[in-house]
Amino acid sequence: MHMGRASGDLYQWQRIDFRSSGFSRRNTAQIKVAIRANGPSMQGLIRIPGAPASNFDTGKGLTVVDLINAGDDSTGYAEVISPEILFTWTMPNQSFQVFAVD
Repeated sequence: MHMGRASGDLYQWQRIDFRSSGFSRRNTAQIKVAIRANGPSMQGLIRIPGAPASNFDTGKGLTVVDLINAGDDSTGYAEVISPEILFTWTMPNQSFQVFAVD
């Protein structure tokens, strides 16, 4: 689980490292990531480094995003270990949590 504050980080990509979380995954190239906001809705983008980003809106507090690391049979599918998140809409000093879910 990653916890942070969004103020001052608007429009800046933040890397979240899941390697130390001990979360076991059956398909390491695919992961569900939950984003929980403390307070009003937070909006932004989330991506695997080097991949296209997906937008999100926490609504009344929580959203889940599926991240899939693109690849093919010849080059393989890299493990998702550190997604990146960028906030485009937050309130001052708003906090958030990002964690992998089964």
